Amino acid sequence: MSILDILSPLPTYLAETFNKNGPDPEEYDKILEMVDKIGVDEIEEFREAMQPILNPGTIIGFSYTKPFGYNGDFFIIEKIYQHYISPDQRYKKWDAFFHTFPAAIAVVNRKKLAIEILKNLNQKTAENRSDVLILGSGPVSEVYEFFQEQPDNPLVFDLIDLDQRAIAYARAKNKNYLSRMTFYNVNVIRHIPDKSYDLIWSAGLFDYFKDKHFVYLLKKYYEYIKPGGEMIIGNFNIDNPSKKIMEILGDWFLNHRSEEELMRFAMQAGIEKDKIEVIREPLGINLFLKVRK
Repeated sequence: MSILDILSPLPTYLAETFNKNGPDPEEYDKILEMVDKIGVDEIEEFREAMQPILNPGTIIGFSYTKPFGYNGDFFIIEKIYQHYISPDQRYKKWDAFFHTFPAAIAVVNRKKLAIEILKNLNQKTAENRSDVLILGSGPVSEVYEFFQEQPDNPLVFDLIDLDQRAIAYARAKNKNYLSRMTFYNVNVIRHIPDKSYDLIWSAGLFDYFKDKHFVYLLKKYYEYIKPGGEMIIGNFNIDNPSKKIMEILGDWFLNHRSEEELMRFAMQAGIEKDKIEVIREPLGINLFLKVRK
């Protein structure tokens, strides 16, 4: 017996949902409950039933099809930041549904957190130059919005991303601030900085790394923090209510980690316990390992 049999009349329900171009808000919970009941051996059958939206026309379909070759690319992150809704009537409701996922809200929250961290650094350093390194910089929307709010600040940014398309997009978006930005199209594992930083920030890169790479990179880049500086690394919490729908419909897999794991990684990297803490965005879905020098 398949999931389509167990959840009968699911085929009829999905057909009706597609006929009206997606779910209405009062139906969101039903779809999420549906996904939660799907077993590993039923995933492909469910995906087949959802094919009308598993294309780049929807945000979740963009994740599923990976037109740039990887999950969590700069374009999908920017769509989340901007609360993008497809102009295509077939997909509008599905994008609206996507933006209600707790994980999507948490991604927006982490951008807001990044802006607050930059503001605090600006206040802390007054008129003195501060150097910031961003690992896995993506669309660079947090820096753009920070400059929009506080254009006369002394922060200077180095930004690393492996995707040249992300860098091209970020340069165009931040065209008015390029004199304060240097982009590096390199792998963070191989990159060797030529200076130290007041802040090293990474919002959504490390939850794609295995544990050993996480610890290696933390240890490596900790050496490039100035005395009194900080490194802050984002990672999805093990308590992510959107995990299953992200994996089943978005084919979007992350290494979810607990606060205790992040603390342990920092100690494995040789960082003293009193210099380690874990902070959260308001939903607690994105954790941030914060280490001081």
